[in-house]
Amino acid sequence: MNAARHTLRPLPARLRWPIAMAVWALCHGALAEPAAMQPLSPDAYRYADRAYQSIAANQLDAAEHAARAALAVQPDSLQLNLLLLDVLTRKGQLEAARAQADAVLARFPDQPRVYAQHGFLAQRAQQPEVAEQDFARALEGTDWTPQEQRNLRLAWSDSAYAAKHPDAALRALAPLQDQPDPDIQIRLAQARLQAGDREGAAHAAALAGAQSDDPVRQRYARALFAQATNAGAAQDAAALPANDPRVIGQRALNEAYGHLRAHDDRAALDAFQRGFATGEGSWTHYADAAYAAKRLGDNPTAISLFRASLDHADADRADDDGGGGDPTGSQPLPPDRRFGYRREVEQMQRTWGAVLSSAYQASAFGLPSNRSILQGGAEVYWQPPGIGYQDGRILQVFARGYDNLHDGSGAPTGMPTAQGSVGARYKPIKEANLVFTAERLVKIGSQSVNDTLLRIGYSSDEGIDLQVTKPRWQTWQVYAEGAYFVNAGRLIVSGEARYGHTWRLAFISDRLTVYPHIVLAGDHDNKADRQLAAGIGPGVNFRYWFRESKYAAPASWLDLTVQFRMALTHADRAKGVVARAILWF
Repeated sequence: MNAARHTLRPLPARLRWPIAMAVWALCHGALAEPAAMQPLSPDAYRYADRAYQSIAANQLDAAEHAARAALAVQPDSLQLNLLLLDVLTRKGQLEAARAQADAVLARFPDQPRVYAQHGFLAQRAQQPEVAEQDFARALEGTDWTPQEQRNLRLAWSDSAYAAKHPDAALRALAPLQDQPDPDIQIRLAQARLQAGDREGAAHAAALAGAQSDDPVRQRYARALFAQATNAGAAQDAAALPANDPRVIGQRALNEAYGHLRAHDDRAALDAFQRGFATGEGSWTHYADAAYAAKRLGDNPTAISLFRASLDHADADRADDDGGGGDPTGSQPLPPDRRFGYRREVEQMQRTWGAVLSSAYQASAFGLPSNRSILQGGAEVYWQPPGIGYQDGRILQVFARGYDNLHDGSGAPTGMPTAQGSVGARYKPIKEANLVFTAERLVKIGSQSVNDTLLRIGYSSDEGIDLQVTKPRWQTWQVYAEGAYFVNAGRLIVSGEARYGHTWRLAFISDRLTVYPHIVLAGDHDNKADRQLAAGIGPGVNFRYWFRESKYAAPASWLDLTVQFRMALTHADRAKGVVARAILWF
């Protein structure tokens, strides 16, 4: 055995990161089995269920809000603490996730799954020494399945190897070393080579190459075998030269995560870019850098980085398709997160839009009527580049017009009722869908008006966006708005709530959904004869999503809603059939 210790380039991200993702998944597999944990109180259960539903809908801000609400009710619950940790990890808020992991570890020091999740976060933050210790502690638990034990041991080995602790890497792999699995033998080869056991490394590398039909694994196994059998490799290669691009790149990535923990997104983004310039970085690194750019309001850079993340994930998937697949059974980029990245791109790159709508027994400006009315409208809006979308804060200017297409009372329709408006709306809080709107109503037809309209609207929802991984999901919406016509002195406060489930009609198109629901709607109009109106009843909504690309989620949809409302008050406007058709482009 050669006494010199050798180092090869770290295990390729294509082989390393699926193990990390599998560890993350097994940590949160416990969340689906809460029976083994402390039972939840009714209030905590309600908030936790809301958080799980929001995670499924990829609405992570709502999931975090619900998880924190659940924890406020029952702070000593391991399940709820892990739930919040899961949400923060999914959101890419690594510093907050690490802080939560530290807090959970301090409160539950004997829970193996907590150590596993803490280790996963340490791995992602490029802290292999911490991850190594965490995975070793996690394996002291006895409730792991054989597959979970395997994934933890591979993650422990990866961390120990990255920390240049080959003896610990070999201890991690000892119970698995007789298995011919290429992932195990590759790790044995690199750890033995790092420890100076060139003969043992050559044996493991040869076995890995013979057992694998994946081109990536085969190439890496050949490289390990070549270094183990190359007489010239006897030189001291305990570390790559400090000026090696791989060393420089990894050092920059480590620095980036340090800046993220310090809330310095600008410095983190600069460090990420330096690391990427050397060729280092996986899809997770690019996604974390993209979120940093997004928080800075640098939309072009964020879009470019999200696209690069998707490209790296596609390269991983192409490797899997070309070989025998990923034996860990874990995809490098889960489909729901892929869709979430594409939705981020779609939102940031949007600069304009148009909305065509028609409504039956509904009035765009709240004009009172007890008769059936069919109204049509169109809007064009502009979202200024740069300031139009800033990390969830939205500014738009718009122009629109409406008129009555039919009036069952025989009142004027068509051009005499044409009403125009120009205005602006602003959503100042990224976590809350609170929108302020000011618009000038412009008289076009003889029956329309000149006035100033001020509006405040708030909405919350779950399951409204397309779910690409589920055939069915829970959906609800709540909307409230106050509208004040300055000249007329008229105040209308309206609201609507819907609850139901959405199905993807995949047998027709995987972009077509149906949403049967119950609706409760009403308004208060200080100028109406009967000021309060409210109705309740069933409804159904069909939505078709379109205009998407490889990098962007669907940007447009065609929406048809039909409801039948029964009046809860004496106002006639609260009852009957309500139908809306909307083309959002």
